[in-house]
Amino acid sequence: MSPPFLPPMARPPHDPLTLRLDGRLGWRGASLAGLTHDVERTPGSTSLTLAPIAGTGRSLSEPSGSFGGVVLPGNMTKLPDGRLLLLAPTSHRLLVFDSCTCRFQPYPCIKPGDPRLPAGATRIATNGSELLICVPGEQRVIVLDAMTGASRAVWTSPQVNSVPGIAMAWSPVSCTALPHHMVAVSDPANGGVHFCSRTGRVLRFIGGLGAVNALARDRGGKLYVQIDGQSAVVVLDIATGRVIGQSSRPGEVASRFPDIGVKVYANGALDVSSLCVPPSDSPVVFDLSGVPLTTAPADAMSSYPSAGVWISEPLDSEIAACVWDRVVLQGSLPAQCSIEVSTRTSDTLLTDDELSDDSLWRDAGLWKAIAPIPCRHSDYMLRSPPGRYLWLRITLAGTPRDTPCIASVSLNFPRISLRRYLPAIFGAEPNSAEFTDRWLGIFDRGMRQIETEIDNQARLFDPLSAPAAPEVPARKDFLAFLAGWVGVTLVSAWPLSRRRRFLKLAPRLYPWRGTAAGMRSALYLFLGLDRFAGLVPRQTHCVPCVTRERRRPGADVTWRPPRLLLEHYRLRRWMALNHARLSDSAKLWGERIVNRSRLESNTDLTRTGQTDGAQLGVTQLKTSQDPARDPFYVYAHRLSVFVPAACVRNPALARALTQFVEVEKPAHVQADLVLVEPRFRVGVQSMLGFDAVIGVRTAPVVLGSAITGRATVLAGHGTQEPRPTPTVGSGRVGMSTIAR
Repeated sequence: MSPPFLPPMARPPHDPLTLRLDGRLGWRGASLAGLTHDVERTPGSTSLTLAPIAGTGRSLSEPSGSFGGVVLPGNMTKLPDGRLLLLAPTSHRLLVFDSCTCRFQPYPCIKPGDPRLPAGATRIATNGSELLICVPGEQRVIVLDAMTGASRAVWTSPQVNSVPGIAMAWSPVSCTALPHHMVAVSDPANGGVHFCSRTGRVLRFIGGLGAVNALARDRGGKLYVQIDGQSAVVVLDIATGRVIGQSSRPGEVASRFPDIGVKVYANGALDVSSLCVPPSDSPVVFDLSGVPLTTAPADAMSSYPSAGVWISEPLDSEIAACVWDRVVLQGSLPAQCSIEVSTRTSDTLLTDDELSDDSLWRDAGLWKAIAPIPCRHSDYMLRSPPGRYLWLRITLAGTPRDTPCIASVSLNFPRISLRRYLPAIFGAEPNSAEFTDRWLGIFDRGMRQIETEIDNQARLFDPLSAPAAPEVPARKDFLAFLAGWVGVTLVSAWPLSRRRRFLKLAPRLYPWRGTAAGMRSALYLFLGLDRFAGLVPRQTHCVPCVTRERRRPGADVTWRPPRLLLEHYRLRRWMALNHARLSDSAKLWGERIVNRSRLESNTDLTRTGQTDGAQLGVTQLKTSQDPARDPFYVYAHRLSVFVPAACVRNPALARALTQFVEVEKPAHVQADLVLVEPRFRVGVQSMLGFDAVIGVRTAPVVLGSAITGRATVLAGHGTQEPRPTPTVGSGRVGMSTIAR
């Protein structure tokens, strides 16, 4: 031990460090040489695979304008609230995807024949809250409000010779949003692209490109231009407007674009199964017109070369004479495919000529598949001499139709072997030390796996990180096991994210369990209504303007969830002597509320023909509770639970909700489940304050300013006649009389 007044003695680390290469952190490749970063359409991840042979597979120049499935087709876009909007080329209608019905529904604010959507419209795009509709036949771009459909502007063609490079009126075929609310508009008539401001003024024109058909923008500020008759797309720098390159395959550029959440086929059809609520296990495919398809279309098959080599850039360990320990590959192998790994190390940076000497590379391992191997790990110990820098060379061998796929590569360094606990004689000589390290690595690997499980044990006790099905097998579903600890029953029909959130928040309501407030909060959590608490609803302009009283600054305008629970004792207001007045809300009651019999009664059938005592087959003999408080005994322990009927369409959810209500309510309470259908029937289903509210009154229609319809109210003749003075017995407070 070192003295306390000296710095601590340097000791080797107990665990090695890890350097990871993948699509999220970067592959750091020095030379592609037949390999490329090809996307597998899983959100946020890319894989290392063989590059398809030129002319095979998907292409960036597909006619649909989806750039090989990297972006949405040209006639589709996403609204500001995330919904999918489609322009049907055959019916000339705007359709919005409804995740509840998993179908495309008509856009509510624009009907067929509306001048805001002419028949010559080709493609659409969104720029913030604005919807851009390109109409090349009429040489204009129509700008609408993306949520309401209200007209905002019409961009007409700039004057000829007013902008350098423009020789004729433009023909806007497609457009896309750019940074700083600018818009790029394709113009095949002039052979270029217009960069416009948000108001439609042309700021710059880039010509000499050709017949531009489609546009797309990536996350790095680059514009991809699809030109008719060319297999490769042109890449422009938005800031300078210069051509910086060309690309032909989607795998070359897919990692530069955000994930669109759906799968787009070569003909423009798209699979929206992930957008449905709940997500569909089978594909849900629609064509470019929003018509559902029974079978998914077939894409062009890719052909691959027999082999390809990928070499990494120098990987720096920042440790002199570092002994690189292990390489771990994660990926999948089709049948008759293989992956070969070799390394080279040095304490100094090497040139390309020095790396070309194949005799100095050390083989690490060969991963070969006779039968298909799904996603799996494979690790190999490295045999390269000590060195600060390491170069990794991966050789992929495939078949004409299949290619190996590497999802990630992990490198462990420096080598920390169990040999440090053995006598020094086992490491006195380099060859024997290497053999001892490799032999002890068999035991070291198992011990480190156990230590890793212990280090990561905390994630098992957090619902947001615990392993759960379907991500892991059912026998490893620790989320369900964790739910049993706190007495929470998870619904298998829920998405995984909702199950995690429910288990995370449900135990917080246990202190209020058995109360009306606690049961109401538990129902909000079960139905998912708590996520909308505090939401400010968007105001629509599809109906005439409404009259509202001015709200004070700071007034609460947020949406509040419905009460859901109705305790039956609130249905009637019972009268008590000297404590109530006769009115419309007062209810008189007597013995017949529970048909209770009285032993002492005045019975005279011969004189009056009636009796206030016991009657055969009518009254009942009850020996419990207090007759004076019968109304409270009948209604005090009953309640109704109002839930939207759409929440229990699934039979599994209906059974889970019934069981949930039985568990959350007090044992003596009788709860009735009432499903609220999407219709309004006063006196039959709707109850003000629970499943129905009184909306605002629309403003009177002024002649020539509105079209008479379902949301319009006709005004009177303009005179205000004096209201009759209310008298006792003729007016009702709150209905025809207001107290001021």
